Amino acid sequence: MENISPTLQNIVSKYQGKPIFVIGKGPSLDAIDTSALPEGLIINLNDSERIVPGDVAIFSANWVRHSLQEHGFRSGYYLAGKPLPEEVSHEVLAPTPIELDHEDMNVLRLEKEEFFDESFVLLNAIKLALLAQKDAAEPLDVYFLGFDFSTQAASQTTKAGTDWSGTNANERAAIIAAQEHEFKQFVHYFEKADRLRLHHVGEASYSEFTPVAFNRTICGVGAPLASGPIDLKDPDRVLVVAEFTNNHLGDPERLVEMIERAKEAGADLIKVQKRDVDSFYTEEQLNSYYYSPFGKTLGDYRRGVELNDEMLELLDATCKKHDIEWFCSILDYPSYEALKRFNPRLIKIPSTISNHRDYQKALSEDYTGAVVVSTGYTEQEYVDHVMDTYKHNEAVYLLHCISAYPTPREACNIAVVGEYNALAREDKRIIPGYSSHDIGSVGCMLAVASGAKMLEKHVKLGDVDWVHFDKVALDLRTNEFAKFIQDVRIAEEMVGSGEKKILDCEHHKYAVKS
Repeated sequence: MENISPTLQNIVSKYQGKPIFVIGKGPSLDAIDTSALPEGLIINLNDSERIVPGDVAIFSANWVRHSLQEHGFRSGYYLAGKPLPEEVSHEVLAPTPIELDHEDMNVLRLEKEEFFDESFVLLNAIKLALLAQKDAAEPLDVYFLGFDFSTQAASQTTKAGTDWSGTNANERAAIIAAQEHEFKQFVHYFEKADRLRLHHVGEASYSEFTPVAFNRTICGVGAPLASGPIDLKDPDRVLVVAEFTNNHLGDPERLVEMIERAKEAGADLIKVQKRDVDSFYTEEQLNSYYYSPFGKTLGDYRRGVELNDEMLELLDATCKKHDIEWFCSILDYPSYEALKRFNPRLIKIPSTISNHRDYQKALSEDYTGAVVVSTGYTEQEYVDHVMDTYKHNEAVYLLHCISAYPTPREACNIAVVGEYNALAREDKRIIPGYSSHDIGSVGCMLAVASGAKMLEKHVKLGDVDWVHFDKVALDLRTNEFAKFIQDVRIAEEMVGSGEKKILDCEHHKYAVKS
């Protein structure tokens, strides 16, 4: 150990047995709450200290030195490929010995005690983790944050600012492909986990945590996940519904991924939709032009994205596996009969069928559970109809809605939620809510402040040009939906109980002069 500097030894020993966080600059870092990282050794690669200042920074390339000089040295210690100013605590690494300077000897160099000037700086980060584990009784957890190995235009976190590397697109693609290959080699090398447990945080096939899961599981932040049968009438919780519509595209794998990601983001409920395509539309409508991968008619599109019996069984089984309840917008009686076997606790009457009064009457005569009703493209007369038609149902979730995709801010009319809240005081079966077609989370936060106890928000997996509602949906493959839920929970917390009383945090009242 005489080749390891005392300063580096002291830094490592300070975090004996603690986790290690290796910081890169990939876009997934935007979705990670780095301010909530638990105590542990933070290792910066290249100039990632501009985002999360750490204990040890490791670099080789000369551009990194220029970046650090421009932005200031923020890490505690540097394993540097180039000399730094004397006042900066660092050591300059020796070149890799010629007999070891081969790409296929990365693992061999990893097991050497000395630190060399490695162009693949991640190797030295893992070697530093091994140094930290050397005197530990148990294997250490090493989390890799911001390692997306992406060659896309937005391949850096938005917090990174200017890219100082100076590489062109082709050079960058070649470098990143090689780095990802070597990283996966190390993942395989440490599969036994007898010294290090390597955890990639991101969206790759080898990722152990998504950013949302990392925030919740490791950092302890984010909306808590509901477990067990949810209390649909809990007065202290706003139910957040992940509205899938047909964004599963009739694809089983896509449906499963949406369920898993919606649950992980913190959704309370999942909603899909079901219609009997051939009886719901007229022949003229079915034959009208509509482009999709399924064909060139509306009928082709609608049949392609519809949930068949196998998909419904998969939906039910997957939701049970992940402990999240689902319900459905049921647009016609044949679809209702197809879904009865699942004994739904909720059925949705979407705005789309507000004028299908005969179907609604037939449904209410056979089903007495809770109904969720959106009131888009309707007026007060429809609310009266709903309360009369579903007077025998155990609960009516009355969701204010504007049938515009997206809904402009000036058209949201969130005050209607307050009106539904007033109705709920008179009829305890009514539960006010908001079905959101506006952009972002502000409308839903205002709805919570107005008394909403259920919120619906459209979700998707990436952009699909030919799908209805896609442009108002939040992407489950990014942090959008999880951030939306976080905003809702903040609003929920800030609204409080409504009881006016003196709180412990209050102070500063002047005494009355005698």
